[in-house]
Amino acid sequence: MRVRQYHQTRRGVSAVEMAVVTVAILLPTIIGLWEVGRLIYVTQVVSHAAREGARLAAQAYTINSAGQVVEIRRSTGVPNVTSTVYQALRAGGLTNLQPTDVTVEFRFTSGNTSFTEPYQGERGQTFFVRVTVPWDRVRLINLGLINPTQVQFTAHWRMLIDERFSINDRLPEW
Repeated sequence: MRVRQYHQTRRGVSAVEMAVVTVAILLPTIIGLWEVGRLIYVTQVVSHAAREGARLAAQAYTINSAGQVVEIRRSTGVPNVTSTVYQALRAGGLTNLQPTDVTVEFRFTSGNTSFTEPYQGERGQTFFVRVTVPWDRVRLINLGLINPTQVQFTAHWRMLIDERFSINDRLPEW
């Protein structure tokens, strides 16, 4: 009889142990996975935005809706590399970023490296677009498990300027 009474007093012990294990081990693991997942997601969005900016910069020139040739610039004019990067970040879901939060760096790495604007580049010249976003502006929760200061990606590219050509606007006569 004594053995039976002893076991009856321990009826809820396994439920309490399970609650302690869940709170102490499982919950921090799930939150940690959530933070790592968010960091990976933000890194992918930032890398995509840097590649979009590099794609635009590689053209050096584009044609607007009025048919006029437009120079691609780093941060002024339409379109420009900085606004293209910012739009890609917003389209990727980082909607709480302001334009002042995003740092976009453009630099030529071959040829005449003193050039500062994409339209000044030459065909085949290498360059990079580096995008930096502060982590505290894009994280979802702040438990301090993962705490980088910024998320950064650098896209290395080559200028893909088309050869100059002229259009014969006269229709042939038959």
